[in-house]
This record gives sequence, C-alpha cells and structure tokens, in this order.
Amino acid sequence: GRGVSQFFLRLNQAVVGIHEDPLESTEMPDLPVVVGNLANSLQRANLETARGVVICTNDEIANLEIGMIAHSTNPNCNLVIRTFDPSFSDNVDQLLPYASVLCAYELAAQVYVAAAFGENIATLLRLDGRTIIVTEYQVEAGDTLGGLLLSEVAYGYGVVPILHHKGEDPTPTLLPPDDRRLEVGDRLTVLASSDSLQRIERGIRAPQTWRVRIEKAASSGAIFDGTRVITRITNLEPHIANETMHNLPSALPKQLYKHQALRLVRSLRKTMVTAYVVGEE
Repeated sequence: GRGVSQFFLRLNQAVVGIHEDPLESTEMPDLPVVVGNLANSLQRANLETARGVVICTNDEIANLEIGMIAHSTNPNCNLVIRTFDPSFSDNVDQLLPYASVLCAYELAAQVYVAAAFGENIATLLRLDGRTIIVTEYQVEAGDTLGGLLLSEVAYGYGVVPILHHKGEDPTPTLLPPDDRRLEVGDRLTVLASSDSLQRIERGIRAPQTWRVRIEKAASSGAIFDGTRVITRITNLEPHIANETMHNLPSALPKQLYKHQALRLVRSLRKTMVTAYVVGEE
C-alpha cells in the first residue's frame, strides 16, 4: 500500500490512504490517511467520486469484501484487488469481472523467471490482462541481439523497444527508429512478456516470410537512393542491395517481416523506385 501511494504521489495524483492504525508522523507525510476500520472508512475517503480503488491488504477475503463494497458504492471506479492464491484469484476474477485481480505470487514468479536469465528487470506492468516486463539488455559479443536491426528485434522476438543507449553515449533515444542497428556495448530497454524474454535468451526469432519485388527505378539517382534504403531497412550488405537494384525487375534476395516489408516499399516509392510486397510464403 505504501508503494502504491508513493507511486501515485510521484505522478501528482490526488490519493487518500486508508489504514486501520495511525502512521508515524514521519512516514509518508504528504499522504492524507483515513484511520479506522477499512470498510467503514471508505465513505470518509470520498469513494463516490474516486477514479479508482486499490485494495492491497494481506487478507484476501477482506480485499474481496472491500472490493464488493467499493463497487456497489461507485460502479464506475477502477477496482484493483490484491490476492495471493492463484486458485482464489481465478474465482475472484469470475465473481468480479469488472475488477483487475492481481495475484502477487504469480506476478513475482514471472519476474523471478525473467531475472533468472540474467537481465535487468526494471519493473512490470499489467496491460489487457497480460504482464508486461520492462527489461534492459546490455548487448555483448556473440549474444542473440548483436548486429540486428531494431525491427528484427521487435518483430522477431515480439518486444517493443522503448529506449536505446548507443555505446558510451549518455543520452538515450526514446522510441528509437526501426532501422537502428544494435552493436556491442549498446543498451536496449524493451517491453516484453516472459515468453519473449525466453525467446531472446534462446535466440528463437519468428521466421521472416514476406518478400519484396522491385520492378523499376526512374533514374540512376533512384537506383543509388534505393540501394541506400534497402541497406538501411533490411540489414542487407550494400553490395547485395546494389546488385539487386542494377538487375531490375528482381525480388529482394532476403525475406522480411510484414511491417518491415511494407515500410521498405513505402520508402522505395519515395525515391521513385516501383516495388510491392509479394506476400507471405
């Protein structure tokens, strides 16, 4: 409860705590606290106008009872209930479909599993009923991320890159572009599921199954620009991209992820090169 309250305060949100016993005067002095029986104190905490209620005592049954009271008083509030037993969590999920039921042990288990791979787990989030783990990777020689474009990391492993540190550069890039290449010494922070982290650990990427066919280029300048675009977006060697552009019409000698292929076609058209996606094979 203290951790949740501190997080709300850091976000400058109006929050009121409810506790059965008075807190020490030096403990969270910025938090208004209603003292007394938890269920009876809800009305004194302006429950009728609350945007959300987080119930996280150590008593699962009490959390359930308070949650039902809160919903009956304010059906429009967002309700979060803390549980410990997975079976009990499933039952509460069915009983209170309007609530977010978070099992502390299940969430902790996923973080422990992710941390067991040796990565830096920053925090976790709940999104659409799924646990999203915020993880930072340090790219090392020979690992499963080195040399990949961020598009290949994102689509291949099913993660969302959100922060990239280039080598020793102290200034990170927020939401880095897809064509950024990872090199040894880089740091990358991603949003991922535990399954995605396991795939990164094992180097198991989704297959690239889409092809791009290039029909023609409007000029020699378009050939030059198209070569650069292909190299940047597909991670192909420049001499292979150049050979392809000088032998049109031709299919790109590398399969891509769907969004990567669509982006390549759009970018080529801007350089006056006609191309299209062939489709999944």
